[in-house]
Amino acid sequence: MDFKQKWNYSFIFIIIAVLISLYTSIKVGLHSLFWMDDVVAGWAAHVPDSAIPFFIQVTEMGDKKGIGAVALLTLAWLLLKKRNYLGAAVLALSVAIGNEASKILKDLFDRPRPDLEHLVNVKSYSYPSGHAMVGMIVYFLIAYLLIEETKSKAIKLIIGIVAAILLLLIGATRIILHVHYPSDVLGGFALGYIWVFCWILIYHYFKKRVK
Repeated sequence: MDFKQKWNYSFIFIIIAVLISLYTSIKVGLHSLFWMDDVVAGWAAHVPDSAIPFFIQVTEMGDKKGIGAVALLTLAWLLLKKRNYLGAAVLALSVAIGNEASKILKDLFDRPRPDLEHLVNVKSYSYPSGHAMVGMIVYFLIAYLLIEETKSKAIKLIIGIVAAILLLLIGATRIILHVHYPSDVLGGFALGYIWVFCWILIYHYFKKRVK
């Protein structure tokens, strides 16, 4: 796949993400019900209690401590080993500002959490899911930077698959642990993808100027 094809696919995905974010944001703003919230939540209700500790551990990968640890390790790798100062700056700024943007959106939409017993502690509002949005920003951008530094197609594919599985698991945990509606997670992923896409454009713009 050449560079032009990659960007064509990227723009298709960004259009889909924009449509999803508009759909979920408008419906949440209008206090409308989502069919997916009942259907997906019904599936999540069948998760056995014995699996809950696993999902609690996974959800921490999208929490402040998990994201902070992964981001710091990646920053150290970019700065000390790869000398990719631009990539490090983009990662740090996109995550820090994206996290604040997520908080502002939560307060703006003011959506209550699901009226179920929360299996982990939560304090903020429900939409969008911060774990989904910030997780998408962090893990997608890290996967992108790793793939950029890798020549092997097989390793690139593995990195992409691992990142996708991790993000899906983090999103699923928020529903299984009763702290988010599926629409919160879907909207969070879409908004996170839009955010990280913009920062990747910024990254390439300055990368060309530096060269």
